[in-house]
Amino acid sequence: MLRLFTIAWRKLIQAFQEAQEFQQRVWIVSIQKGAKQQGGVLHDTYVVNEDGFDIPMQWMNNKGYSADSIKKVDKMSRSQVITIILGNYQHSLMRVK
Repeated sequence: MLRLFTIAWRKLIQAFQEAQEFQQRVWIVSIQKGAKQQGGVLHDTYVVNEDGFDIPMQWMNNKGYSADSIKKVDKMSRSQVITIILGNYQHSLMRVK
């Protein structure tokens, strides 16, 4: 009985640790208008802190990122930068925490 309790306790602790880890992740996201479109320049940069979301990568789902892109960003290590094309825009993401 004690062994089952210990196993259940460890699983519970692991679930809390995983939830806490995703909420500590931070990205800098820079969006630029793609070369396909002519006209004015758009360059927008913002910080995404997952602390304000309920599930991992919720901010990307809200922006319409593909499942493949979400997987790539979810696996990013700190200081890694990737670029994703979303429609006519280029999103450069750097994980900072």
